[in-house]
Amino acid sequence: ALAESLELAREKRWLKLELESDCANLVNRLKRARVDFSTYGFRIRQLLNSFDPCFTFDFVWAPRCCNKAADQLCIWAFQNNCSKVFDMDYPTEIHDVILKDAIN
Repeated sequence: ALAESLELAREKRWLKLELESDCANLVNRLKRARVDFSTYGFRIRQLLNSFDPCFTFDFVWAPRCCNKAADQLCIWAFQNNCSKVFDMDYPTEIHDVILKDAIN
């Protein structure tokens, strides 16, 4: 998912990214990618180094309960074998979840 997100950022030519994950282990490794000498750390460094230095990344831990819309999107995409890009034109199946997440 991280690699796909970063590739989307490259395609869209976004220069600044804030990525959230409920996986504290992943966020910690991303924040300290330069000092992680594991195979996992090597892959993260390789991925991040493939970007132009003008790209900036911020990695944030967010508990799943605080972002129900993203969780619902992941579930919906997985169940429907879907990989589509959309901005504000999100599927109607998750409209209520988006509204609840925006209010809370």
